[in-house]
Amino acid sequence: MNILVIGGGPAGLFFSIIAKRAVPAATIEVREQNPEGVTYGWGVAFSESAAGALRPAAPDVIDALTAGIRHDRMVLSLDGADVPVQVGRSHLNARWSLLATLERIAVEAGVRIEHESEAAVTESELARWDLVLGADGVNSRTREHFAEHFLPSVELGSNWLAWYGTRKPYPPSIILRNSEYGVLMAHASGFSAEMSNFTVEVGQETFDRLGFADLAEDESRALCERLFADSLAGAPLRSNHSPWFRTKFVSCARWTHRNLALIGDALHTVHPSVGSGTRFAMRDAVYLTEALAGARWDVEVGLKEFERVRKPVADAFQAAAKRSIAWYEGLPSRTITHPTKFAIEYLMRTGRVSYRDFRRENRDVVLGYERDLR
Repeated sequence: MNILVIGGGPAGLFFSIIAKRAVPAATIEVREQNPEGVTYGWGVAFSESAAGALRPAAPDVIDALTAGIRHDRMVLSLDGADVPVQVGRSHLNARWSLLATLERIAVEAGVRIEHESEAAVTESELARWDLVLGADGVNSRTREHFAEHFLPSVELGSNWLAWYGTRKPYPPSIILRNSEYGVLMAHASGFSAEMSNFTVEVGQETFDRLGFADLAEDESRALCERLFADSLAGAPLRSNHSPWFRTKFVSCARWTHRNLALIGDALHTVHPSVGSGTRFAMRDAVYLTEALAGARWDVEVGLKEFERVRKPVADAFQAAAKRSIAWYEGLPSRTITHPTKFAIEYLMRTGRVSYRDFRRENRDVVLGYERDLR
């Protein structure tokens, strides 16, 4: 069997590893447009439940990816008032370390990886392969080239984000500030002993008031340092191709075309606020491999089964992501004044955590809030 994977991100690499282990005689080639060792962004997270769901497919791989920084508490901060809460355990990793680990294990398994490759495939080239995967991310050229078959929908969020790193250690944190410019928010989390994510998020009106559209990347970073100076306590922000962006919410009416399938962000996205898109993409790889194995690697049958089984699960997760996006995008029009109310709202925003769940895990926090209401 000959398999071509377009895109050397987590989805494509994880599929390559577990597919090669399932069919050792298969020839698997991964084409990645970036140079070796080059990626953008900072840390990525796996929840304990996500790691547990992925582990049966490749225990050694998941163990390697969850051997670093762990968190089981979160801090919700409103105008300098912190509310620590108990949450499920999460594992964080530098994105470049995660990709390096996956690449190393893939190569050891016999997968061929070609960097700085034209990450595209044409209709005529499909015939050269038994299976072709478009795993080339949210801006997938594969999806766009075959758009008439996949029928993609791409919605832009209304908030603007910039993904920085900082040397200040943070537990997973949401930092909210009511300012003269409007609501300012940052998502922070330590992913190594030296570095934390620090993603700034603002609504359109605040973005315009602060003039971010007219600033160079370094100027935006310096302004964000000033806006969050109290939280950063003097620690500078660092850029790694960190321009402002709006999230793209991608879905596709069809998942396959002939012997071609999309997985990961090329197929469907979630939102940073509901957990790492990395684990969502890697779950696609697991479902696809299981569907193909169940079909005895009959590609036509396996691809149909992949969509049939995976789509309802993915749709439910995307629905939760949409609720989370709506909550975030509604913040700029509101004034939130109670830190614990903010924490409760945040953790219940997707509908996947009930007030009873939150109260059980954070009894002292909730009891104090309920006393304030009397």
